[in-house]
Amino acid sequence: MIGKYLNKIGLKSKIAAKNLIKVDVKKRNKVLESYIGELSKNRKKIIKENIKDVRACKREDLVDRLTLNEERIENIRNSISQIAKFKDPVGKTIEKWKRPNKLIIKKVTVPIGVIGIIYESRPNVTCDVSSLCLKSSNVAILKGGSESFYSNKILANLFRNSLSKNNIDKNCVQFIENKNKKIVNYLLSKMNNYIDVIIPRGGKNLVEKVQKLSNVHV
Repeated sequence: MIGKYLNKIGLKSKIAAKNLIKVDVKKRNKVLESYIGELSKNRKKIIKENIKDVRACKREDLVDRLTLNEERIENIRNSISQIAKFKDPVGKTIEKWKRPNKLIIKKVTVPIGVIGIIYESRPNVTCDVSSLCLKSSNVAILKGGSESFYSNKILANLFRNSLSKNNIDKNCVQFIENKNKKIVNYLLSKMNNYIDVIIPRGGKNLVEKVQKLSNVHV
């Protein structure tokens, strides 16, 4: 069952990645702008879903990082706004040299493809890494922690809505809703045909890792 479920997600991601390569940065930025609007329009729904996670949380040390409120949603919107302003990281020449035979060689940035991201109880990560992946023409498969399940789900679905509204395959971002503990092991060991790189649990530095991997810079 797990294999069938994840392979289906993987296949959709591969198809989405092929289509995303054709989408220019202006359209990618429009998705991010739409998402900023979705987060604003759905503040109450987001907080309502977040409250489910907070009430179910059994670890007091996680409650603060798990909690979403008006201020934190606004901070997320500002973060995405900054990502939208970043220069297009795709097709950027990062190194160039000439061989003795006058052959010119360039090192040019290209999308990785499908990025699997495993993270824990920070709902803002769902928004940040989805935005960074899209900005760099990469597809994201998200495996968030069970503590923030409802928060992550609505935030991912709003991103998928923003993709659809801009006529881009919504499967550019997929959130794994299955809570089976074997999911992570399967992602790490049996998804090579679908996932090009996986970023495992990275705590506070996970977003920075995605940003570096995506080659997204101001």
